Amino acid sequence: MSDFETAHQLEQAKASHRGIPAELSFEHVIKNRTTPPCSLNDFMNYLYHVEHNAESLQFFLWYCDYVERWSGLLPRQKALSQPWDPENAKEPRSRFITYSHKRARSDKIGKIMTILEMDSEKKTRESFDGQTARGSISTTASRDSSRPRTPPPAILSPTGTTKEDWQPFTIQPFRDEISRVVRQYIVEGAPRQLNLSAKDREWCLRASQHTTHPSALLPAFTVAEANLRSRHPGFVRWARSNTNKSRMVFARAVGVLLIMLGFAIDILLILSRRSHFLRIVCLIPWWPGITSFIAGCQCLCVILHFKNVRQRRPWEQEGQIFDEGDIKKGSSPETSTDGIQKHSRHNDSISSTTSSRVDPLRKESLQTFGPKNDYTREEDWVVSYRRKNLVYKIFDETIPVQNRAVRMLQDRTVFFAVLWGGVGASVLTVGSLFIPSRNLI
Repeated sequence: MSDFETAHQLEQAKASHRGIPAELSFEHVIKNRTTPPCSLNDFMNYLYHVEHNAESLQFFLWYCDYVERWSGLLPRQKALSQPWDPENAKEPRSRFITYSHKRARSDKIGKIMTILEMDSEKKTRESFDGQTARGSISTTASRDSSRPRTPPPAILSPTGTTKEDWQPFTIQPFRDEISRVVRQYIVEGAPRQLNLSAKDREWCLRASQHTTHPSALLPAFTVAEANLRSRHPGFVRWARSNTNKSRMVFARAVGVLLIMLGFAIDILLILSRRSHFLRIVCLIPWWPGITSFIAGCQCLCVILHFKNVRQRRPWEQEGQIFDEGDIKKGSSPETSTDGIQKHSRHNDSISSTTSSRVDPLRKESLQTFGPKNDYTREEDWVVSYRRKNLVYKIFDETIPVQNRAVRMLQDRTVFFAVLWGGVGASVLTVGSLFIPSRNLI
């Protein structure tokens, strides 16, 4: 992804965010401050099941957590990994790609570095007290520094050969974790390869070999952020929906049938000897018919909206949320307050490696260092939902809408649907009054 494409995505995202409430902003969703159906976990489900592009959020969550953990290091640990700057590197200048980060060098790097380099006494004291609880990085690094390591085969020089200047600095904090992240998201052909330009990928590969400072992967973070921001408006519109596809088609069909019923009544009254003003009764089927059709086009069911409920997503269906890994390992589901079964992270090795406190993901395939996102494989719930009877899909089980901001978006959509439905029905009714009677019936 080039600088122009990234900037274009950000501009489009800014334009699309105008109608989104502040409570559903990208920052609130990412910080997991919103409730279903617009929570961070719902955002991941949307990217994975609908957009088929979850890699950016998986990397983004890890990077945010990594920055937080980095800021808690002791000053002497931070000194082992300085911010990456190819202009001031020790190697000959010709061996580096002269690359100016137009989108981040002035603003983003300055702000992030200011946060990262906070070394006040309070931070130092808190990080020192927490070393025993979460495992001291410096102790592990000093213990391992006496043993030479061979760099991972996936993180080689761009020519595919291992050179002395490409050996990783093993005493740096989080060296193993950075190497895993590069193998997982950065290198060409990685299991969860990010859509990076050649310059961005080269920057990250070179920088990650010399430092574990968060600035080493800043280009990848910038691209992931732009990608997520461009998809956030679509996610909010998806979260606003309270129906599945079958119910949405059913709502539109009911709207069309009511409109046709209004026309049928109007034609009969025109052909009859009845009074012109009796045709006003056509307003009764036209108004709700047009309203239902307009709301259905916005993926909303008016009846469900007035009940303040939404239909469950297919992957939220009862008893279908278990992952194969959960079943094999015998973990038990946890039931949330809204009745949706959720699963705790059962892989202790993954949890201890990532040390992530912001990862809300339920399934092993969606963890930071999980397997490749296979969007072509049909999960059990896909097969079960496809076999479900159409009537059951239309009248599928529902759960309450917890998010008040989402409710406000639905109120606005239904209000305009009712408004335009009334305008359309009134125009049709008034137009019908000017048609002369045929006096045939």
